[in-house]
Parts: sequence; structure tokens; C-alpha cells
Amino acid sequence: MYASFAERLRALMDRRGIGVRALARKVPCDPGHVSKLRSGREKPSHELARLLDDILDARGELAALVPARPKRENGADAGLAVVQPNGGSITPDDEERLAQAARAPSRLDLRAVDSLAAILAEQRRLEDRVGSAPLVAPVRAQLATLEAVVIQARGPVRPRVLDVAAQWAEFAGWLNTNTERAGEARAWYDRAAEWAAETGDTTMAATVLSFRGHLAYLLGQIGPMVGLSQAAQRDPAVWVGQRAYDAHQEGRGLAVMGETEAAVRKLDQAAELAEVAALDGGDPPPWIYYYTPPFFLLERGWAYRYLGRDDPRYNDEAIRLLTAGLGGLDEDARRSEWAIEYLYHLAIAHMQADAPDRACAIALEATTIARITESARMLRQLSRLHARLTEKWPDHPAVTELADALR
Repeated sequence: MYASFAERLRALMDRRGIGVRALARKVPCDPGHVSKLRSGREKPSHELARLLDDILDARGELAALVPARPKRENGADAGLAVVQPNGGSITPDDEERLAQAARAPSRLDLRAVDSLAAILAEQRRLEDRVGSAPLVAPVRAQLATLEAVVIQARGPVRPRVLDVAAQWAEFAGWLNTNTERAGEARAWYDRAAEWAAETGDTTMAATVLSFRGHLAYLLGQIGPMVGLSQAAQRDPAVWVGQRAYDAHQEGRGLAVMGETEAAVRKLDQAAELAEVAALDGGDPPPWIYYYTPPFFLLERGWAYRYLGRDDPRYNDEAIRLLTAGLGGLDEDARRSEWAIEYLYHLAIAHMQADAPDRACAIALEATTIARITESARMLRQLSRLHARLTEKWPDHPAVTELADALR
């Protein structure tokens, strides 16, 4: 049966001209899982087969090759829409506990909550690989169910439910921020703040303020960006790494506004906080697992890039910091959607240093990742960067090569 599924999947993919990675982005799931389905090494669920039918316009052919699971007690399949990035890390027991949570949220147990946390952790890692866009719809569907669970949760399990729900809402806010849905992003950040306030989670509350500051930056609202970053640093109970990030973000805002001395002072303070986080800060909260020493180098370099507009010494420091930070990332992080931002600013720093070859080489790397992760925002930014490069070096071969990649 499953060999027939694999054969039919291969034929449909070939007919539609869609490869393994492209199909994985549309599901979304890990490309390795699609490869195993295509070769017959893994068994698809009925739900996944139906989804692949929709993507490949197969009119139910794939679902017909995979038997549906028995109906639940209430006559319908229930549960959260689960994205399984590696095809096996979420166990059948996890799925059953999630289905039970959706059917009877008032009887939720801690094991089911742990399953929710496991799914969310996998989705964060998946977003690093495939970008934000493919996860917006699944996470929205999951939160629709999770909100009902939050309403019904009570007793000793409620704080843990709220903890996971706040993380999920913050993640939804980030996904919508990164895909330029500012209104929906604000709504989810507000929901995360509400749930964090009920549990007294000061670090999540600060993270929400921080991400609202990042959203303000993307909208060109530098005053709110700085103010929200300052607000996120006020409570000393907030995890030190989060305060380090917001000190960097505040410093970047000051650099954008041309307040050089204030920016440098703030960035020095940020570096001190980042060092404390690395040496004595303990493990970061799960939603900011990427706040590592290389990441903080990138944040510092990003701010110095703005200072380098008018001072070559600061521009040289930006190149040094951004290069070191990118070099310290693992392969998955280096090719993630969020890493494009730092590559982009490193390319600008090289342009400011009158080094078109280096600027274009880095912009080419960023363009490749932006296409893989379908990052429309970063592709637009890279196109604007190319326009600036063309103004300075209209006939340079590297600039022409970048134009071809962006076309």
C-alpha cells in the first residue's frame, strides 16, 4: 500500500514540477520527511495525505491510498493541527494527549501540556529552516484550539497551560511580524502579555515589549522602538540575556537617530550584560534559545553599521563584529531566515567601505537564503541594496551578477 503511495507521490511531484524542498515548504515539514515519503521509507498519515492531495491537486488520489484513523468518541477527528518537522519526534502518545486536550480541555494533564511544549519547540526549529511564511496558517489554527484550552484550564495545571500558551502567542506574533502582518502581530503580542501577566512571568512580559519594539523598528517608528526597549530592561528580575538583547536594541535605535555617544554607551552596557548571560545567566527561556554569544555579536555589529555611516572606524568595527557573529553560528542558523538581516547589514558595511566585491558576495548569499525561505521582505531590502550598489558601481561585474540573482 505505502509503496503505491510513494509511487503515486513521485509521479505527482514530477508532473507538477515540484521538488522535495519546495513541497516541504508548502506542507510545511522537514525536507527529509518528504524524501522518506517519496521513497516509501516512511508511512504518511491520512491527514498528511489529504494535505498533499490539496497541494498537488491530486483530487483525493493520495488520501485514498492511506486508511483514515478511526473516528473519535464524539464522531470526529479532533486535536491541534500538528506540524511534524522531522516526521517522528512527536509520538502517537503525544497526539492522543493533544486530541484529548481538544475534546476535554478541563481535564488537561501535565503530560498533555508537555506535548504542547514539545510541538512548539519543534516549530521554532522548523521556522529556522524554512522561514516564517509556511508556519503562519498552522500556528493560527493551533492557537484557535489552544485558546479554548486556556479558557477551560483550572487548578494546578492552569499556570503551566498559560506558560505554553503565552509562548505560542509570542511565536505567532513573531511570525506575523516577519511576514508583515503588523495588526495580527500586535494582537498576538497583546494576548501573550495577558497570559504572561496572569502567571507573573516577567521575562515573557519583557520579551513581548521587546518584540513590539522590533515591530516598531520595522515600521520606521524609532521613538517607540527605543521606548519599548527601555521598558523591557526595567525589571531586574527579567532574565539577563533578555535585558542584554534590549540594551542592544535600544543602542541600535540611538544609532539610527545619530546619537553616537549615547549609542556607544548603551552598546557597551549591552555587551556587559551579554557577558553575564554567557557566564552566569544559566539556561535561557525556551522561546529565546538563540540568545547566544555569536547572536549578541551580530546585534552589536548591526548597531555599529549605522554608526559607520559617517565614521569609518565604526564601520570597520561593524564588519568585524558581523563577520565574527556569522562565523559563530551553526550551519542551520547561518542559513535561517533571521540570519539574512545580518548578512544584509554586513553587505551594506562593505559597501560603505567601498568594497563592492565583498558587498555583492554577501548579498548573493543573503539572496539565496531569502529565496529558499521565501522572505519577501528581505528580497525587497536586497533589491534596494542592489539599487544603491548600481548607483556607485553601475558597470561592476559583481553588481551585474547580483542583479541576475535578484531578477
